[in-house]
Amino acid sequence: MTLARQADQPSEGSWADLSGRWFFAWRMAAACEDALREVDSARAQQSDPERAEALDRVTLLLREELTRWVRRGEALDMIVDHLPRENAG
Repeated sequence: MTLARQADQPSEGSWADLSGRWFFAWRMAAACEDALREVDSARAQQSDPERAEALDRVTLLLREELTRWVRRGEALDMIVDHLPRENAG
């Protein structure tokens, strides 16, 4: 349980870790969006009601995942926005 909690929180001193988490969150959101497009396309072409219903359930799950990853990416955006700026000079 401790490891799971630590994995959810960005470490304060590691820019690479934060950057990696940010990139991963947005890539996962993009992957969910791509999968949603494919499922929606398959759903539109489906004539079997049972398969269409299954694709509807998949759509709901993918939307939940997309929302989760977008929220995580947005949270990481806010962290990055509030990092101390180095003086260029």
